[in-house]
Amino acid sequence: MAGLAAPFLIGLLLFASGATAGGDDGAMEIPHLQLPGIADSGLGHGSHAPAPLPPQWQLMDIVFTAGCGSFAALVTATPNASDVFQQRLLPGGAGAGRLTLFCPDDNAVAAFEPTFGALADSDRLDVLLHHATAGRYVRAQLAAFDWVAVRTLAANRSQSITIRDDGDTVWLWTSWQGGAAKVIKTVSEEEAPLALAVYLVDAVLLPGHLRQNLDGGYFAWLHMVIPVWVGLCWALSAMVGVIIGFLLMLGAMSRWI
Repeated sequence: MAGLAAPFLIGLLLFASGATAGGDDGAMEIPHLQLPGIADSGLGHGSHAPAPLPPQWQLMDIVFTAGCGSFAALVTATPNASDVFQQRLLPGGAGAGRLTLFCPDDNAVAAFEPTFGALADSDRLDVLLHHATAGRYVRAQLAAFDWVAVRTLAANRSQSITIRDDGDTVWLWTSWQGGAAKVIKTVSEEEAPLALAVYLVDAVLLPGHLRQNLDGGYFAWLHMVIPVWVGLCWALSAMVGVIIGFLLMLGAMSRWI
């Protein structure tokens, strides 16, 4: 019996030692729990560094601290808006990782918000995307812009904004209720980690098809697209025509008298 007991005892000891050596480091390992929808923070793998924020949230962080938090709130609340910004900011995205944002201040957004809330979803998205261009324009570059049209991210009808630097101030055409928006300050001209330029402006910018509907219809739109000097020439020509017609009528009447 003693001869059978020794091998049994040795086998028992080997089994016990194998059970305590589970895992690569000689200790039993507790399985790592990963919650659905939550990024792995690296716990249990020797790292406590948080995962980096995606580009659109980095952009919104900058915008929130720039004096246009209301605009940032509209972007985050509007379906697809932050996704478009993200695709433009990603180095391999549609915009090659470069973006310029003209961010209206909180007072401008507050004045426009009732109108914004009454728009269709697609028009809301167009309004927000009309404040961004697919390219990074720093302040030194804008200084050379004199009535330069720059394409925006608004999808409807390939919209653009017209930029002019008069030497002291950068102006953008056209804003809600007509006129120009003024750049109040430069918020960011980052090259890294995001190739981004952000400017604070004093008015909400509208795509052309919405300006026509919201700013008074056809005649208001005609007023915006026809230069002032052309309108003055038309008015002067009409006045001269009336005067000449009146003089001819007087001449004809004098011959009959």
